[in-house]
Amino acid sequence: MSQYKFPQPTSFLLEEEPRKLYISWSDGHETVYDWERLRWACPCAWCAGEGGLPGVLASKKSLNREETTLVNIEPVGRYGLTPVWEDGHHTGIYTYEKLRALCECDECRKKRME
Repeated sequence: MSQYKFPQPTSFLLEEEPRKLYISWSDGHETVYDWERLRWACPCAWCAGEGGLPGVLASKKSLNREETTLVNIEPVGRYGLTPVWEDGHHTGIYTYEKLRALCECDECRKKRME
């Protein structure tokens, strides 16, 4: 592991069908993310809100295909990744800590319960 507290991605793969993002981590862990779930978890001020005010996602019941189609992933420094969505949205920085917290594998769920 590097000087940073959380493992870093060593590779990622965007798979159009079944609309998944696969990340391999420096600690050997592998995570699979559903594109729509990632978009709902967008941490940017526009989507998630800020200053006690809700973001736009708080008022939505569903997202369209363009909003949930991942076209690229861009690294942000040594601490995060920014998804680029088909609708042009690209301001959400998912820290490595947040990405690992979103992992739904049995191992990660168990760790969160402890």
